[in-house]
Amino acid sequence: MTRTRTGTGAWITAALLAGAAIVAPAAARATAGTSAAFTTFPPSPSPTASPTPCPAIQPPSEQNTPPTAPGTPTDVQVFMTQVILHWAPATDADGIACYQVREVWEGVERVVGSFGGTVAGGSVYLPWPPRGVPSQVHQLYVVAVDTKGAAGPPSGSVSVTIYNDLVDPPSPSASPARVTCRVAVSSSSWWSGMSTSITITNTAETAVSGWRLTFAFPDPGQKVTNGWSATWSQSGTQVTAVNLDWNKTIAPGKSVTVGFLGSHTGANPSPATYSLNGASCAS
Repeated sequence: MTRTRTGTGAWITAALLAGAAIVAPAAARATAGTSAAFTTFPPSPSPTASPTPCPAIQPPSEQNTPPTAPGTPTDVQVFMTQVILHWAPATDADGIACYQVREVWEGVERVVGSFGGTVAGGSVYLPWPPRGVPSQVHQLYVVAVDTKGAAGPPSGSVSVTIYNDLVDPPSPSASPARVTCRVAVSSSSWWSGMSTSITITNTAETAVSGWRLTFAFPDPGQKVTNGWSATWSQSGTQVTAVNLDWNKTIAPGKSVTVGFLGSHTGANPSPATYSLNGASCAS
């Protein structure tokens, strides 16, 4: 199975881009304590974690002053399970031998990637969530190790969410609530670009808890380049938008609005139908 993801961006940025008729995909970023859940395109090449660039960690001693703490990771990008991050370098009189990207997982600290002491950023890979688990949040931070094996204090942490495309089907005995919905679509097109906003309204008598909006582009040249308020993905002409944690529930009669920027090759017809959790939505 090929997994692809497009990510969120600020809706304000999207509106400005659409108004200026410029389509320039920009990766979602995370700052300390926030979630870097999505990217809008495959990240550019960067140093990849090496398994063994660090010396053996030595216990603290009076003869060896450990390095300073690196800066909190910034410019965080996530593409499937690949995480690209950067940090401000640490300092040490003996020289920095390596940087370790670490996290505390289930109460145990583990190293998820190591980099040589001359770099201050690169790619690490996190595991997919187990089957049936929609997503997992990882708190990543950086530790510098000097040439004598002394490890310094950790940097500030950054939160990264890895999403799972593998969802178990419901049990045959389950009786899911009937979904009825309505969509209102507003779209503008220019040159080779487009901007689309979709409002999804729950017209059922019960709340929707967790949703997946699907539709198909009529033309193969139509592509989603980035999006907001949902996890966006595209396979061929089929497009999927999955809820985020903060907008997963749609109460009866209530709505959520999502949107995306896209590109086309000259033809930009509107999708014929939209479906929410497999149920066709009125428009």
